[in-house]
Amino acid sequence: MSAHPADGYVLSARNYLEADKLVLLYTLQFGKIRALVKGTRKPKSRLGSALELFTESSLVLTKRPSGDLYLLTQAKMIQSHPRLKEDFPTITLLQVMADLLIQSLQDGESDGDLYRLIQKTLRALEEANDSRETIFMSFVLKLLELMGHPLELELCAECQSSLERRKAFLISHRGGALCQNCCATGPRRLQVTPSGLEILKKMKSLPLEKIHILKMNDSSRKELFLTLLSYMEQTIEKPLKSLEYYLKVMPD
Repeated sequence: MSAHPADGYVLSARNYLEADKLVLLYTLQFGKIRALVKGTRKPKSRLGSALELFTESSLVLTKRPSGDLYLLTQAKMIQSHPRLKEDFPTITLLQVMADLLIQSLQDGESDGDLYRLIQKTLRALEEANDSRETIFMSFVLKLLELMGHPLELELCAECQSSLERRKAFLISHRGGALCQNCCATGPRRLQVTPSGLEILKKMKSLPLEKIHILKMNDSSRKELFLTLLSYMEQTIEKPLKSLEYYLKVMPD
């Protein structure tokens, strides 16, 4: 088996047999992959700290030509983002982010733009004090763009009328927002207020490092956060199981 160097993030890790772990990684070179890490649960293992959620490492992987499971043999930590692992709500938000990537991405499809988006998002989250959910929403919008599902917010996806200063519903199979005339009885969890729609538009246009300038009260931010995640679940047609748990620890 030949060695394959890669840079990657840990999206999940679970115990396997007596001393091993199975990890799910998003790598710059190979996209989303699964890897076996042997002996990592032994006291003398040097790989344990590199297998924490969203720790970025320089990896060495091997794989049999006929299989799809890699063997992770070396990992040198690049960035662990320790500030993001100091409080439980932020750790749980990272779990939602990982869940979203796991459910959204196909195995083995690398994307340098997405890898850089993850880097920028984690950096912005670490530097933020009270705007982490806002940064996460910006990440979701940019992820939709990279997936080829940009969220249309300027015009009604049905009648093409302007949505400025109007309530709307985010309807995934239409690729964007519908005005109340075209969607009078849409699901309440997907309804966006005029002010919420304006915030989403600004999120789409602002770089991640500028997202902190957007100001919302706690209730508006929570409502918009849940609406956008509900839209994302409909887009990928898969539930985000970690979201329900995050709601229990979500800051008020």
